Amino acid sequence: MVLLHVFCIISIIVGLHCYKYPFLNPNLSFGVRVDDLVGRLTLEEIQGQIAHGTGAAPAIDRLGIKPFVWWSNCARGDAAAGNATSFPESIGLSAAFSPDLMYRVARATALETRAKNNYFVKEGSYHIQEGLSCFSPNLDLFRDPRWGRGEETWGEDTTLASAYAEAFIHGVQGDNSRYSLLTAACKSYAASDGPTNYPVSIMTFDSKVSMRDLQMSFLPGFNACVRAGTYGILCAYNSVNGVPACANKELLTDILRTDWGFTGYVISDVGAIEDIMTGHHYYNNSVDTVAGSLKAGCNINAGNQDPSKPNAYLSMVEAVKQGKLDETFVRESIKPLWHTRMRLGEFDPPNMVPFSSLNLSIIQSPAHRALSLEAAMKSFVLLKNKNNFLPLRQSKYNVVSIIGPMIDNPKAQTGNYAPDIMPEYTTTPIDGLSPLGNTVKSTPGCLGDNNCLQYNSTAVKLAVAGADVVFVCLGLGNDVESQGHDRTNISLPGHQLDILKDAVDGTPPNAAIVLIFFNAGTLDLRWPDSNDRVTSILEVFYPSQATGVALYNIITMKGGSDSVPAGRLPMTWPMSEDQIPPITNYSMEGRTYRYLNTEPLYPFGYGLSYTTFKYSNLTFSQTVPAGSDFSGTVDVENTGTVDAEEVVQVYFSWTQPSVTVPKRQLGNFSRVFIPGGARITVPFTIKSGVFAVWADDSTGWKIEGGAYTLSAGGQQPNQKRSISSNVLQSRFNITESKYLGRSRN
Repeated sequence: MVLLHVFCIISIIVGLHCYKYPFLNPNLSFGVRVDDLVGRLTLEEIQGQIAHGTGAAPAIDRLGIKPFVWWSNCARGDAAAGNATSFPESIGLSAAFSPDLMYRVARATALETRAKNNYFVKEGSYHIQEGLSCFSPNLDLFRDPRWGRGEETWGEDTTLASAYAEAFIHGVQGDNSRYSLLTAACKSYAASDGPTNYPVSIMTFDSKVSMRDLQMSFLPGFNACVRAGTYGILCAYNSVNGVPACANKELLTDILRTDWGFTGYVISDVGAIEDIMTGHHYYNNSVDTVAGSLKAGCNINAGNQDPSKPNAYLSMVEAVKQGKLDETFVRESIKPLWHTRMRLGEFDPPNMVPFSSLNLSIIQSPAHRALSLEAAMKSFVLLKNKNNFLPLRQSKYNVVSIIGPMIDNPKAQTGNYAPDIMPEYTTTPIDGLSPLGNTVKSTPGCLGDNNCLQYNSTAVKLAVAGADVVFVCLGLGNDVESQGHDRTNISLPGHQLDILKDAVDGTPPNAAIVLIFFNAGTLDLRWPDSNDRVTSILEVFYPSQATGVALYNIITMKGGSDSVPAGRLPMTWPMSEDQIPPITNYSMEGRTYRYLNTEPLYPFGYGLSYTTFKYSNLTFSQTVPAGSDFSGTVDVENTGTVDAEEVVQVYFSWTQPSVTVPKRQLGNFSRVFIPGGARITVPFTIKSGVFAVWADDSTGWKIEGGAYTLSAGGQQPNQKRSISSNVLQSRFNITESKYLGRSRN
């Protein structure tokens, strides 16, 4: 201490700043600073840090270290932490097929989250959801529509999810070379794609999955997160092939760190560590649990929220005493946590951190509200449009009826893990659609929540009588689907179909009926799809705060080119329940468009427009060496008069694979703007690794030489349910074969 005091005096004399500890010196490298900090901690202090991923990691007063909050949610707006701009639910954002939109939503979310954290820290507040480390994004695969958490995902496709992961990570973490705006933790690693509560709890469930399915379907999104530079990975509640995910060395070390080169931290899902004992019965005591989980690669425990309940990582010191953990290993395992906090600027002077000046004025800024509206409009998918009824030809109708449980339900239209609802910025369907009628009649129809177990048929019939246009707003919401709410089937809840049938039966034959669906998990829509009285079906997912305005703009086409529907389904919409394997079956056979054996009601990538497109002049190299990217171009013409966006989808398939592979794979996509009557040339590139298949567990990835088929269009090729535009198809060859080992990066 005397030497440090003398050094500080000398430093001040020569005009340098004196830092009490080297870890506080911003002139040193992060590695040196982390080593210094960790070397100063006692084992008990380390234990306190790694045991408190929930709530706040405790302050270390003797070193001047403040508490730190590891658990926030920022997938599409800062969730559950006071005022924030609310963007569409993740499944809706993925329907936009626009990584650029995802990037801008992520960046807006990060700016608001950082501004709020600046305020919370000044106020000395360190509660859950108030920090800079996000339990986002969700990279689980939406492989089953009955799964309650599908709304949090980016759909069923690996290419789409991987592109969104890259955009999200860059948007949330920022592009500053020294400091991170926020840090992401990609979840829920791995094979945690349902169920959550039916027919079995995720807390006891064992995902039995082949290594090929794991590598080719369940892991690519997480690999994309790592490639994009995520700081964190969140390990899941379930077991994978008999080993709990948070104690699974194969997942957390062999694949994540050795194969992919991940250097960040792994944090458990909330209570997942304790569940290793109480749910999976893999270990029977806290000492073995903390030893096994840390050695497997789980750096920090987001323990039970109730402090009176056991926290296995509070047995770390005891595990060291018993020789089940090595102190040197423990000190190494905590370094990624401190590196993360340093990259967030916690230990540097505020004037060095470019985000320290952000304040609450950025919340619900005009730019962010406009982005929320844009995102909602871009997420809508037009599924049916008989005789091109939409957009509306009239600006006003004599009698408009707006019915259904979603007509004025801000909570349900926002979805799960959402920002707090701000009524002054939130519009619902009844807000947005009421201006269309001289007389407006409405009723929710359902009594109670969206399960619609009780139904007022009389009120519906009165509301639709004499209507020129009926808007039927049905859907699910948190009452029906969310974490802990899996569905047992894909039927419309309760009496919701009766609402639609009463609208059909109770209106004049010339009345138009527009069905608007709010959901993530698909539903049995065979009746409205085939009924000629239902003129249009619009899938809107959970659009959040801009719902009403977005609906008005899309239905009237009065919001510019963004008000022409261009959303595309990010998941397959099955025809019926019998097309879906049991949710507990983790084989990919029969799941998603990639392995589908049946004809769906609406295929992945499907969506209608208010205009038409024509594809031509597909150009590419006929041969490409294994390991090289595949590039080409295609011309797309807007053959209508309406300026609009189109989602160009490029698929390929293996013609003679040596192992089981997807029937078809999205290789590239782009959302492009095309003025009415114009033609543009759209370039595309399929990354070489996308062609790779998991050969076997000893060989790993392999790009197989031979012939491949290629298609480019506004949809998948060879679909019975198709849109008006054409799909171009051709072939190319990959020369020879190339083995890539255990990583295809």
